[in-house]
Amino acid sequence: MIDAFSLYHLVKELNTTLKGAKINRVSQPDKDDVYLLTHSFSGNRTLVLSTNAENCRISFTQEEKPNPKSALGFCMLLRKHLLGAVIESIELIGFERIVKITFTGRNDFKESVKKVLYAEIMGKYSNLILTENGIILGCQKNAPLDVATTRVTLSGAEYKLPKPQDKIELTEKSEAIGRLSAFHGEDLAQFLFNNVKGIAYPTAVETAERCKGYNSVEDLYAKLYDFIYNAPLKPNIAGEGKLKDVYVTDYITIGGEKKFYDSPLYAYDDFYTNKEREKAFNLKKKLLLDKVNGLIKKLGKKLQGESEKILACKDLETLKIKGELITANIYRLKEGMESCQLENWYDDYKLVTIALDKQLSPSKNAQRYFKKYAKEKRTLEILIPQKEQTEKELSYLYTVQLFINQATKITDFKDLEDELISVGLLPKPKFKPKALEESSYRIFNAHGYLIKCGKNNVQNDRLTQRAFKDDLWLHTKNYHSAHVIVETKGEPIPNEVIEIAAEICAFYSDAKQGAKVPVDYCNKKFVKKPPQAKPGSVIYTDYKTCYVNPNSHEELAINC
Repeated sequence: MIDAFSLYHLVKELNTTLKGAKINRVSQPDKDDVYLLTHSFSGNRTLVLSTNAENCRISFTQEEKPNPKSALGFCMLLRKHLLGAVIESIELIGFERIVKITFTGRNDFKESVKKVLYAEIMGKYSNLILTENGIILGCQKNAPLDVATTRVTLSGAEYKLPKPQDKIELTEKSEAIGRLSAFHGEDLAQFLFNNVKGIAYPTAVETAERCKGYNSVEDLYAKLYDFIYNAPLKPNIAGEGKLKDVYVTDYITIGGEKKFYDSPLYAYDDFYTNKEREKAFNLKKKLLLDKVNGLIKKLGKKLQGESEKILACKDLETLKIKGELITANIYRLKEGMESCQLENWYDDYKLVTIALDKQLSPSKNAQRYFKKYAKEKRTLEILIPQKEQTEKELSYLYTVQLFINQATKITDFKDLEDELISVGLLPKPKFKPKALEESSYRIFNAHGYLIKCGKNNVQNDRLTQRAFKDDLWLHTKNYHSAHVIVETKGEPIPNEVIEIAAEICAFYSDAKQGAKVPVDYCNKKFVKKPPQAKPGSVIYTDYKTCYVNPNSHEELAINC
C-alpha cells in the first residue's frame, strides 16, 4: 500500500539521503522497473522506480535482476540524460502519489541543465516521465493519441499533472474544515477516505481511530493534520492476508506480528522483494506443473488405451483352441454351417459352441481363427512392453510432480528444469545460461550424524552417486520419495538415527499425509542405477524395511 501519506514520509527520507547523490548507472531489467545506482558520501545505493500495477513503488533495493541483452528504449533515454547527473531534490507533488526528482547535469556543450523525472505511483496508471523545461523527453509507458484524450504523454508534449481528485488537501485549512463540517456521525473512516486526498482505506481507518474523542470540527482537523504530517516514523511490515503491507508508522488498527525497520525505504524493499520473489516462484511453479500435469494427462490416456487394447485380447488362447478343435473335427463339419458344438479336450471334454462363417469351408474357418489368434498375439507382443514403458514414464513424471510441489524457493526449480530438458520434456534454451553453483540438499544433524535429502531427481542421482558404499541409503517402499543418505562416519548407525532419517524420507514422499509408511534402507553399495534409466531411478537389494510416521524434523535442519 503506497498512498500519498506513505509517500510523504518516504520522500522526506529519500530527499535527505539522496540529495547531492550522483547517478553512476541506469538499468531497466524489465518493462516495469528502472534501477538508478547512486553514489554519495554515505555510500552507494540503488533506487528502484517500479510502475508494476501490483508492486508500484519508489524505494531502495538490494535485489539484483539480470538485464536484457539489449537495453530498452526508455533505459537508453535515461542513460543519455541522467548518467553523471546529480540529484538536486526529491519531493512529493501536492499530496498526490507523484514524486518529482530533479537532476542537475551537463549537456553536450558542458552547460548546466536541469531534468525532472516524474514518478507517478498510481497502480495500473503508474508511469515514469522524463522532462526538460516542462517538455516531455520520453515516457516509460506511452499512451497512443486515440487513448490519450484527456492527457497527452508523448515526447515533445507539455507535461501536465493528472487531473486531481475532488478531495481536500489538509494544508488548505479553511477548505478542509468546511468539508469536514459535512460529517454528521456516520462512518468516519469511509468519510475520510472519500474526502481527504492521499490516504488509502487502511490509513483512513487508522486516522479515524486516532481522531476518536474530538470535540469540534477544528479539533478533528487538528488531530487529522497532526497524524498525517507528524506521525512518528516507525516503519514496519504488518497485517495478514490483503492487509499485509508496509506501514510507515505503527497502526494501532493493524494487529498481529509486526517487523520493524530503521527506514521505510528498506521496509518497502524487503516487502516488495519478497512479494516479487513469491510471485516469480508461483509463476515458475505453475509453468512447470502445467507442463508435467499435461504430460501426465496425455500418458494417462495413452495407458488407458493400451490397457483397453490388451484387455480386448484376453480371449487370445480361446481363438487358438477353437481353431484346433475345428481342425481336429473337420471331417464332422460341412460348408454352410453357422455354428457347431465340439468337445473341448482342454476343459474335460465339455461341449463348446463355435461360431462359423457359412460362406467359408471348415478348413478356412479354422484358418480364420488362427489368423485372429496370430494378430492378437502380435498386438500383445507390441502393447505389453509399450504399456510397461508408459507406466515407467508416468511413475517418473509423478516423482517430478512431487518435487515441484515440495519446492520452497525459485532456485529449487533450476535442477528440475535441467532434468526436464535432459529427458526431452522441455526445449533446450537458445542461449546457454550462465553456469550456477550446484543446488544444495536438505541437510539435517541427528545425534552427530549428517542426513542428506534430495530435493529433485537430479539431486537424488548426485546424492546417491557421491555417497560412500557404507553410507545408509533410504527410500519409501511403493511410494515416490526423495533419496536420503545417512553418512556413517565409519561406524554403525544407531537405530534412533535410522528412524529419524526414515521419518524425513517419508515426509518428503507421496505418503506425507499417511501413517506407518514403509521405508526401505540398505547400504549404498547395494543401490544401482540401470543403464539409460530416468533421473532418480534405481534398483536396490539387501534391504530392510521400517514403518514410520512422516516428520520433517525442522528442529534438526542445517539447510532446507
